[in-house]
Amino acid sequence: MLFRTPASLLAATALLLPAAATGQEGQAPVMLDPVVLSGGLSPVAESAYGRAYSILTAEDLRQRGFVTVQDALRDLPGLAVTSTGETLTKVRIRGGEANHVLVLIDGVEANSPGNGDYVFSGLLTEDVERIEVLRGPQSTIYGANAAAGVIAITTRRASVPGLSYGGGIEIGGLGTRAASAHLRAMGERGQISFSAATRRTDGEDASRTPGGDTEFNNRETLTLGGSYDIAEAVTAGFTLRRTWQEYGYDRAIDPVDSPDDHVIDTPHTADRNETYGSLWIEAEALGGRLLNRFAVSGSNQATDHFNDSVPDYDDASRLRDFRYTGTWALDGGNARNSAQKLNFAVQKKREIYESSYAPGGRYERDTRSLALEYQGQFDNGIGIQAGLRRDFNDDFRNATTWNIAGAWQLPDRDLRLRAAAGKAIVNPTMFELYGYAPGSYSGNPDLTPETSRSYEIGADWSFAAGRAALGATLFTSKVEDMIVGAGTTSQNIAGTSTRKGFEADLHYEATDWLRLGATYTYTDARTEDDDPIPRQPRHQLGLRATGDFAGGRGSATADLRYVAGNYDEEWFRSWTPPTTELPDFVTVNLAAQYDLTENLRLTGRVVNLFDRDYSEAWGYYGQGRTFYAGLTAQW
Repeated sequence: MLFRTPASLLAATALLLPAAATGQEGQAPVMLDPVVLSGGLSPVAESAYGRAYSILTAEDLRQRGFVTVQDALRDLPGLAVTSTGETLTKVRIRGGEANHVLVLIDGVEANSPGNGDYVFSGLLTEDVERIEVLRGPQSTIYGANAAAGVIAITTRRASVPGLSYGGGIEIGGLGTRAASAHLRAMGERGQISFSAATRRTDGEDASRTPGGDTEFNNRETLTLGGSYDIAEAVTAGFTLRRTWQEYGYDRAIDPVDSPDDHVIDTPHTADRNETYGSLWIEAEALGGRLLNRFAVSGSNQATDHFNDSVPDYDDASRLRDFRYTGTWALDGGNARNSAQKLNFAVQKKREIYESSYAPGGRYERDTRSLALEYQGQFDNGIGIQAGLRRDFNDDFRNATTWNIAGAWQLPDRDLRLRAAAGKAIVNPTMFELYGYAPGSYSGNPDLTPETSRSYEIGADWSFAAGRAALGATLFTSKVEDMIVGAGTTSQNIAGTSTRKGFEADLHYEATDWLRLGATYTYTDARTEDDDPIPRQPRHQLGLRATGDFAGGRGSATADLRYVAGNYDEEWFRSWTPPTTELPDFVTVNLAAQYDLTENLRLTGRVVNLFDRDYSEAWGYYGQGRTFYAGLTAQW
């Protein structure tokens, strides 16, 4: 999505937005151009950024009725979202695996060191201010796990002086009950924000067994964050996010003859807890020409599994991250809004993995990194970003990654051209190396990191007197030593796996009250043997229309999603499954809202309007037609 953030809003919010992205904790970019907050070691001006990206704002999420982040991501170009039940959703970008995508929540890395990815198990949008999705290799900025892209989620912060508060409720089908509340305050020297959200649903029966139990999903989240100006050029702040989740799930069995028999009704449940936090301080030096940022962040994730209320197994992972980032204004200006910047970073990260099944019980590894990045923006409309990174690993060979990107705004034309290239790495996950599941999996400690080289070219065109915008990108990537499951373990595939494709994103303000949009992604992801890579749809099309009514007091949105050419491994047949094509499908969702008063808003939505049966993975089915209604308040 091409979205332009007004400079006035950016100055009001980003100035006090702690941990907007890794490497930018406490950053306060005051720039004339809108920026991509997570685009580099410091924010990058939108007009100069050379890669494809998408941004969803809180207003986008509200208008289209997205209550979970995974549902919002389904509409974006280049992304493949796969759910295997209510509580297990993974996101892939441009043919990469889920552990090739780095997820940041308020700048804190959310990926599990155990599985290498982030499980979107109902991450709520109530307190989300902004979602940035960067497509293409980002290892130079963020290290391993960012080979395919980055999803940076920023929660809401106080942006106007004084006290503000509000909340909301929603009820709906599948026994859904949800409530949220927030309190924010902003003074002359700082701000603090607190939010709480709970969502409980009885769910559907994943096994579709007559008389079977449903897979419930109960999730509670608390978020706290703030910043304070210690001195004129020194600001400190923090973020803290705590999530508790209880859910039920059914177990998959094999071999069976049909995917409908793959998932059977079982009394399995799990308790999942997540904690993310950061502390940061930022200080200007040399009259603002040098900007220094020191940050420490971390995450704890733990899941306890039960079989009919009896403890079954558990796993946990922890991450500790220490980072210094400096920005030097090469043109002698202020480092925050300099047109010529040199960014440099020093980082140390420790990952810890524990599992009741793992033979060693506990594993940990350290990575130390040095990174250097140049950002340049020139009067002739050219923007350049170039970076180099060296990772010093305890368990693998030291690795060097790089990227270069450029954009050119053609003079006197509403056309911007861009191109980018980069090298990225993905380290084997700790589960792939050391994991163990009795009778089904044993880790392979001899795995080596995956390496990818990626290239893209694209253009952004504004037309129809500025009422329409079209973005298009061609991309290709080659992956060496791809890691795949092989029977009861994992292995590196010899040779080169390829991903290539095309993305397009269109926005059109047809009238003052009607807005139209479309996205399309073509992805061809194949192994060295020319086999399709599972769960990477060949074709994805999204269509949307939003109309205002009642003098702008209300709006309604319809979203259509079409998916074709999606392949998955038939695990229900054997441990060496064939990869076959899933049926194509179309779903339609509706959302509406109406302002009852200046402070009260009525909402309603329908998921899967035509109650279509569809699967994003063999043996698992998407949510059936469900109605919801809610009320929100803001003061």
